[in-house]
Amino acid sequence: MKLSKEQQAVLVQQLSSPWGSVRLMCDGYRVDLQVARASGMTFRVMTYVNGTFKGLWCSDSEVHPEQNFLRKSVKPLVSAAKRAKAEKVFGKRAVAKDEYFQKKIVFFMPDWASGKAAISHLCKVCESVEIVD
Repeated sequence: MKLSKEQQAVLVQQLSSPWGSVRLMCDGYRVDLQVARASGMTFRVMTYVNGTFKGLWCSDSEVHPEQNFLRKSVKPLVSAAKRAKAEKVFGKRAVAKDEYFQKKIVFFMPDWASGKAAISHLCKVCESVEIVD
């Protein structure tokens, strides 16, 4: 069972204030979303699965079911500036064929910029999302 638009709006409202929190049941896992201070006056929505967060889930080397609830981030191994310099030296075709320049780093992060982003992601990737009182 998915959340309705009204339920999503209520959850986003709860996560819009500092130290707000929401407890959900997503595909059999208890997912806690809590607003926490990241740095200075910046607040982020943190994700905890079954009450914990493990750094092991951040790596893409092993597959964990908890990664489904986290924010996926994909970054190129080589920056755009270094890639442009290599294209000048070696040519665009050579750089496009080279595996080194095509590699990407994938990692999973537990934080979200807003409650809306976190709730939308969970509704998109989970078969069932329910509010736990």
